[in-house]
Amino acid sequence: MTHELEPVATTEQPLGRRVYRHVYSDLHQRVRRGDWLPGERLPSINQLARDLDVGTSSVREVLRSLQSIGMVRIEHGRGVFVTDAPPAPDLSEHFQDVNIGLIFALAETRRIVEPELAALAAERATDEELAVIEQLAREMELTVLEQRDFVDPDVFFHRKIAEVARNPILFRMMENVNDLFLESRKLTSLEPGMTSRAVRYHLLIADALRARDIVQTRLLMQAHMNDMLNSVLAVAPAPPHG
Repeated sequence: MTHELEPVATTEQPLGRRVYRHVYSDLHQRVRRGDWLPGERLPSINQLARDLDVGTSSVREVLRSLQSIGMVRIEHGRGVFVTDAPPAPDLSEHFQDVNIGLIFALAETRRIVEPELAALAAERATDEELAVIEQLAREMELTVLEQRDFVDPDVFFHRKIAEVARNPILFRMMENVNDLFLESRKLTSLEPGMTSRAVRYHLLIADALRARDIVQTRLLMQAHMNDMLNSVLAVAPAPPHG
């Protein structure tokens, strides 16, 4: 299937990123200072969303991130519980002083890792999970065409692929650089045409995943990551090596 899109002029708004960081910081600090003790259940997602005056989707994504670093445990049908184990280091804390060198390093890392995650997803994901990935690709297409904030479906698309690849180490690694990924997306969106190309890649990758074409999925994600790296180079100078 061929997906043709006309270039769409967009200006990425940082709202989604700001909301995520606000919720992440709040819940992270509250668990750290013992507002909820190990083994204790957190308030419901709906209650947390009301307390923080944000959407439930933002709370849900933050809880998944906290689970990825071992801070909480999500038990479907029961709730979210603080774990007894100390959390794994959150790599995003090392990237608060974001610079082009780190963004370039992330782009290189994603070019190595994400094609293999996509290939694993094509092999291991359920049909229902692949349908969710396709829906996220179409959601991004719609938000871009309507010139709305497209960050969430973009980030969730890649996050879902990493999740259904079912490699917990690679998934946690990608989760821990989420903030840096958002900074990178903010930068690459400055290149004209980058967003519309990303939409088309997402649609094509979703098609290949649904067909369970491992080779094609890997190649398309590789092309997407190469394009993303080129966009970083197009809007910022290459960092020195060594």
